[in-house]
Amino acid sequence: MFKKLLFFNLLFLAIFFNAQSKPTDSTEFVPFDCSITQTKQRLDKRFFASTPPIELRVSNEELVYVTLQFGKRKNKLYLYLRILEDNICIKKEKNVDIQFKSGEVIILKNEYPINCESFFAKQLNKKEIEKLLQNEITQIKMYTYKKNFEMYVNTLHNASIQQSLNCLLPYKIKKSDEVKVKKNKQDQRTESQETRVRNQEQATDNQQSEEQ
Repeated sequence: MFKKLLFFNLLFLAIFFNAQSKPTDSTEFVPFDCSITQTKQRLDKRFFASTPPIELRVSNEELVYVTLQFGKRKNKLYLYLRILEDNICIKKEKNVDIQFKSGEVIILKNEYPINCESFFAKQLNKKEIEKLLQNEITQIKMYTYKKNFEMYVNTLHNASIQQSLNCLLPYKIKKSDEVKVKKNKQDQRTESQETRVRNQEQATDNQQSEEQ
């Protein structure tokens, strides 16, 4: 129980700071295709990757937004929701309802410990992932101690959600050493190309001087 609580606390910190600040140091964050960001911080001895947050506007509260984000740890996929407002408490196992255009509703239970950071986390199973990929979402409801927050989801949001899942599903978590090797090889190729260009320019200048 303690290990699970520690994991979710670390998980929240990684997602929160990743959403609030852009990477400025390549030694801390490594960007990949599909805008996936992998942190080099270890969470429960595992590396962690995430997609960019998708911002949803709350329809029943003025000027309040919710971020929706997907993450991957080992081969497990997670959904994260965070209300961008202070002092919103969410109880563990409190529901989030996702309603589809067909009228079907799936209920997700919060796996993150009780908190007042407005944070919801849920590991997605295969059936839930298929539902999100194959159906158009129309509304998401989050249940908190304060009130229920409702967000309408438009076509652009749906496209971003499905793209994030399609990018993250086949993504393989890279170990820190593998990332360093890949970066070093890329730097070496870039340096080699620059050297060839400089040599070619110098040879051209020498040839033009001889002709004059």
